[in-house]
Amino acid sequence: MKRRLVAWVFLIVAGAGVLPDGTVNAGGVPFSASRNVPDYKASMTVRDPYPFHDKPKEYSRSVFHHNGWTRVEEIQGNETNIAYGSARDNVVLWTRRFGDEDFTRVDIEKTKPREARETGEADNQAGEACKWSEITRWALQDGPLWFSCLSGDGIEIGEKVLFRSKELMTETRLVGLERKPVADSEVRPPKRLFDPGFWLEPLRDYPDRLADRVDFEARMTGMHSDLRILRHYPWQSEERRGKDGSVRFTVWNDLENQGINLIYSKREYSLQAFRSSLDPAQPFNQLDAERGQADLKRRENHLGESCAWFNMTPDSADAGRMECLTSDGVPLKVELHFGMGDGEIYTAVEVKRRPVDPKEMLPPRELIEPSAWGFTVDD
Repeated sequence: MKRRLVAWVFLIVAGAGVLPDGTVNAGGVPFSASRNVPDYKASMTVRDPYPFHDKPKEYSRSVFHHNGWTRVEEIQGNETNIAYGSARDNVVLWTRRFGDEDFTRVDIEKTKPREARETGEADNQAGEACKWSEITRWALQDGPLWFSCLSGDGIEIGEKVLFRSKELMTETRLVGLERKPVADSEVRPPKRLFDPGFWLEPLRDYPDRLADRVDFEARMTGMHSDLRILRHYPWQSEERRGKDGSVRFTVWNDLENQGINLIYSKREYSLQAFRSSLDPAQPFNQLDAERGQADLKRRENHLGESCAWFNMTPDSADAGRMECLTSDGVPLKVELHFGMGDGEIYTAVEVKRRPVDPKEMLPPRELIEPSAWGFTVDD
């Protein structure tokens, strides 16, 4: 049995690719020091001396900018990574597709403001003069060093990322630049990237539920937040609403790499969605942190029912989840541990075994609307 650990660590690791992938990623949209950057289209080349997953060492990058909003496309073999966003409004959407297939993943994040410090170095790329600035991206003291080369009218025409040893990690250089009007539609993300129905549409017919996967709704309380769990096999959703106003919502499919994760809090504002079949080589959902179920040999009674405790993340060293489950798989208590003593204990105050309509598992509408992220979408 699998369930998701309700804690998501959103990794942003250095590199030039535009899609967060836990390895090389997250150049994202170009840096901008001004809101008055003119419309432009740019073609660039990214050079990666340390490729991952056999991706080419050099690949193309296309940039389209209009009225403060940018679309970036990078083509690496059969894979196209796309970023939409505003450097001045500190929001970026990453997505990707393979060949002629539709989108399989999206990540949206409200980022921290970036600041620039001129290095005093000048450059010339494809006939365009620019000045290099070091860009502050995050507060990791041992993180990589980011540099942007800005033209006189504020266009980023070059970028490089260095290890702390000053060795080159990635480099982006200008091939061609056109200062010309760019249409709104060229920098707007497709509407379906914000549509839960697109991400949660069943990929196939599913078998009848197992005996320990009964439909249910459970409402639980904790010290810092309340938890609501819904299940209709193979779908499950969890919504945590904190007393501080934070919301953490996840819905996923146990049998596919499919689902949506939303986090809204003072410290983090992010959305992530997947829609693809499980990889036989890595048969787990990227929204599901559970990798097993170890019997803890403890039993309890709660709400007039008996339940047995299981460690749902037996291989996790610094975070974990334990549940007290009834014989038909309904949790009556949930303990979450996030490391460094942080965690939460939830106790059910109401459990209903009832038919659950998958439409009940959609994320809060106000958190997935394009306007909630500052985007205007293209139909």
